[in-house]
Amino acid sequence: MTVNKRLTWTSHFLRRAVFMVSLPFAGLAYTLASVGPQVSVAAPTFFAGLIGFLSNLAIAECNGLIMETFDTSDLQPGMTGRPRRNLPEAIRKQRTNFSAFPRVTGAFAISQTCAFLIAAAATGTGGVIERRLGAQAATAVVAGILLILTLLLIAVVTRWKEIQIIPTQRYGTNVLSGPEDEWKPVIIGNPSGTTRRMSILELGGMTRWKEIRRRNRLTGLEGY
Repeated sequence: MTVNKRLTWTSHFLRRAVFMVSLPFAGLAYTLASVGPQVSVAAPTFFAGLIGFLSNLAIAECNGLIMETFDTSDLQPGMTGRPRRNLPEAIRKQRTNFSAFPRVTGAFAISQTCAFLIAAAATGTGGVIERRLGAQAATAVVAGILLILTLLLIAVVTRWKEIQIIPTQRYGTNVLSGPEDEWKPVIIGNPSGTTRRMSILELGGMTRWKEIRRRNRLTGLEGY
């Protein structure tokens, strides 16, 4: 659980932002390098390869975002595996192994559906723009649209709202000690506080953070 109070140069968000912004600027560089015979063919070829590399990197980062946001397979409180003796139904529900399959596969399905729809629209409109404005102007328009979409994605994944994740009364205590039937909050890792900055994507109702807050009896507070 990351509870950093400020953005650092080694944060995942800053790395992702740099990679995401690099893709539309690589498209712009390809546009500027595709002026005609006066520029060596190596220049547009290099930028075309760079666009392909950054595109694959963007897909990998999107997959990482999906797993980071919707994976709940590690939310097993207190122990792993089966209990050694019969427990009440309420305790057994708390100790049920989570599966990330429905949420993660649903997120992959939605993201890939949107990607195919956008790719189909770009293929159709790109041909029209190329015939009307020319190939170089068409690549510039595509790079501009990609920059707008990139800025929107950065806005969605920017962590801006402070949300309580860990109950204040149990923070700093040995939450795994005590009677077998005592309620124990879910605490992942070694957090430095009880709150975490959340992005619009992480504020969704099916995210791992929503599940952690539900199991920590914090849902309904702060409007989330």
